[in-house]
Formats: sequence, C-alpha cells, structure tokens
Amino acid sequence: MIAPDPLSPADAREPRPARTGTLRHDTVPMRLYHEAKRLGAWDPRSLDLRRDMEEWARFSVAERDVLLRLTVLFQAAEESMTRDLLPLIMAVVREARLEEQLFLTTFLADEAKHTEFFRRVLDEICRQSGDLQRYQTPSFRRLFAERLPDAMHRLLADPSPAAQAEALVTYSLVGEGVLGDAGYHLFSTALARGDSMPGFREGLTHSQADEDRHMAYGLFVLSRLVAEAPEVWSAVSQRMEELLPLTLGIVSEFFEAYDPMPFGLSLDDTVQDAIARFASRWAALEGARAQGKALAGAVGTERTIRDLLGWVGEQLQPAPIEVRREVSSPVYTFQIGLPLGASALLITQEVLAQHTSTDVIAALRANRVPERLRAGGRTRLTRLSARGKIIVQPPE
Repeated sequence: MIAPDPLSPADAREPRPARTGTLRHDTVPMRLYHEAKRLGAWDPRSLDLRRDMEEWARFSVAERDVLLRLTVLFQAAEESMTRDLLPLIMAVVREARLEEQLFLTTFLADEAKHTEFFRRVLDEICRQSGDLQRYQTPSFRRLFAERLPDAMHRLLADPSPAAQAEALVTYSLVGEGVLGDAGYHLFSTALARGDSMPGFREGLTHSQADEDRHMAYGLFVLSRLVAEAPEVWSAVSQRMEELLPLTLGIVSEFFEAYDPMPFGLSLDDTVQDAIARFASRWAALEGARAQGKALAGAVGTERTIRDLLGWVGEQLQPAPIEVRREVSSPVYTFQIGLPLGASALLITQEVLAQHTSTDVIAALRANRVPERLRAGGRTRLTRLSARGKIIVQPPE
C-alpha cells in the first residue's frame, strides 16, 4: 500500500491563475488606494511632541484625566481594529477583488500607525506606560473585545455577503463611524483652546483623514452588498439594532466618570452628533438599497418580457408581435397581428416586476388568453396588490 503524498491531497484544487487584466483605476477602492499613497504617508514617530509634553502639565487634573481616558480608549480600539482586519482581507482575496485588496493593504497600515500614534501619546505626553484597562468600561469591552472580533473572525468560516455586511457594520459603521467620529469630536472640542498641543492635534488630523478613507470604503462595500443581495439588508438592520444601544452605552459610560465634565463637553451634544453622523450614512445605505431594488426589478422585468414574447409568439405564430410602452406609462402593450395591434395584450409593470414569467404564463394559459387574442380585441393583466394575485380581465 502506497501512502498518499501529503503535498498532493486528493481533494486539492488547482491553484487559481493570476489575473492578467489591467487594474480598474476608476473604481472607488483604487481611487482610495491612490489617495492613501498621496495623503496617508505620515509617520507617528516624526511628530514633534516636545511642546505637547510641556503643555500637558497646564491642564487640570480632571482635564488630563479626560484626555487620558479618551486616548486609552482610542489606543485600545485601534489595536483591536489592527488585529481584527485580517479576516476581511482574506475574504477579499478569496473573491479575487484585487483593487479592494490593494486598498486594504493601506487600510491595515493606517490602523497600525494609529495604534502606534496613540501609544506614543500615552507614553510620552501622558507618561502612562502601564496597564490602563481600568478606563475600558463594560460596554466598550463588549464591543471591542467581543462583538468586533466575533464578527470579523466569522469571515474565516463564513464569507457570505450577509456575514461581510455584519462585519463592516460593526467595524466601519459603528466602530470607525459612530464611535470614532464621536471621539474625534470630543478631542477637537477639548483641544480647541488656541494652538495648544500642536503635535497631538497634527496626529489626530492625519488619523481622522485616514478614517475618512476607511469609512468611504466601508460604505462602498456595504452599498454594493445591500444592492446586490436582498437578504443583506435584514442582516444590516439587525446588527445596527444590536449595536446602537451598546454604542450609546459607551458614550454614556464615558461621561459618567465626571461631574462636572471638563472642557464644556456635553453628553447630549455628543450623542446628537453621533446619531446625526450615523443617520447620514444610514441614508446612503438606504439609497443604495433602493437603487439595487430598482435595478433588480428592471432586470427581472426585461427577462419576463423576453420569456413572454417567446411564449406568445409560439402560441400565435405566424402573427407578428411587438412590445411597446410609453415612458410614463405603467403598462406594457404586446401588439399582435396585422395590422399591428389588431389584438393586444396589456400587462401592467407591477405584474412583470412582481411575478415570474412562469406565473404570468400560467395565468394566461388558465384564462385561454391565446385563443382570445386570435379572436381579436384587447386583454389586460393586472395585479391585486392586497393579495398579490394576477387578475386577467375580460376582453375590452
């Protein structure tokens, strides 16, 4: 008995050949990739923090604690995002989405730089190099130590469109979008006094610009997924319903530690700002969903019309058939016979969009429509919206 070659298992697949086509430079991922090359080449180690170190001592104890707490949370979140992005990259590689893969190489490098940047601020400005987990609240830990890694690592076993959408909602829409933007808003408000902390503010500017690209990519992929796969929308909606309370819990728990809150920061303003930013992105996804449904409906209608033309043509040959529809009309007219239109079959757009050609043909056959058309006259098919039934009206 010959032992099988461990390097050549029976179920091994042939390696996929490298793609030989050109890169699609006009796509969103490639435009973001080129932007990242131009604007994302900053080094956290090159930031001059000497003045920041001096000015740190001028803040009050409570002010320093707020900035320290916020920096700790950012550093922990960025570290988690650096660690948990790899499964998404692997899913993109498996699907041969090369342009996205190129951009994601910059995405991962950005997250690594953000981790380094906030760690450097903690070490050199805040002078806090020890374990700072005490600043991580229960809601923060549930999101970044449980929900985020669970959603991202699931892609290793289940890279389905719904799983990718859930991962991107958790990572991009909530982690980077709602929470990230809320955090940058707090930093901007707290450091708005004059030109204080210039090195810190420069690093924040670079980091936020990187995150804007990440958000653009996340919304691009989510929009594509909800447009292409109807089942994705329910997964996105459910994930948001699960995570939005947890997200607002993180914001509330941050403010609970202070009374009064330094820098004039307001819980209500922060929550409203986060919700407003989320609402604008959610509206973009709803728009993509509507476009996807319209496109799917148009494609389905064209297919049904093509099938009906073939079937009616078989039934009434050799009579000529032509389909017409006025731009603003909700009715497609199948004109039959010579002179063209001697008889006609009128089918509403709703029937064609909501029913398969098999269903429509069954209704035509059951109501002896071919025979009625041979006899001349007009027959109309409509749809009873309340129950979704096709109604075949008598000849006009």
